[in-house]
Amino acid sequence: MPSFKIHCAISKKRTRNNFAELHRWIDESATILGYDHRIERHHFNKDDKNTIKRRWDAKREGLGEKAVIEWLFHIALDNLATAFRMSKKSFSYGPKTYNLMRFGLSKSGYIHCEFERVDERDLRSIFEDESEKDDY
Repeated sequence: MPSFKIHCAISKKRTRNNFAELHRWIDESATILGYDHRIERHHFNKDDKNTIKRRWDAKREGLGEKAVIEWLFHIALDNLATAFRMSKKSFSYGPKTYNLMRFGLSKSGYIHCEFERVDERDLRSIFEDESEKDDY
């Protein structure tokens, strides 16, 4: 799973807000449950969605919707990281364990996916090049 620091950095890149309190709340039970903490707050449900929306709207009107979206990204990233780790251990993937994934989402619901295997040394430079394009 991505670390707390990584979750916050990704949220900040996407929204200009690191949502640190949200990411702490999502993973709060990890200290007690360890890896099994994902049984809590790591799947979409209306109760958690409403709790997040109310809590962050109370801080600033409109922030609740962004917090819900960041919660969903947190869950998605955790699951992608787990799938990646599992694929590295699986004999069925062999040398084709993809470590670079690009997703494009359209309003129509179409999802475009590209998977690529990149040398670990090159992976960092790909994202360093991308971060230079950011306005913030």
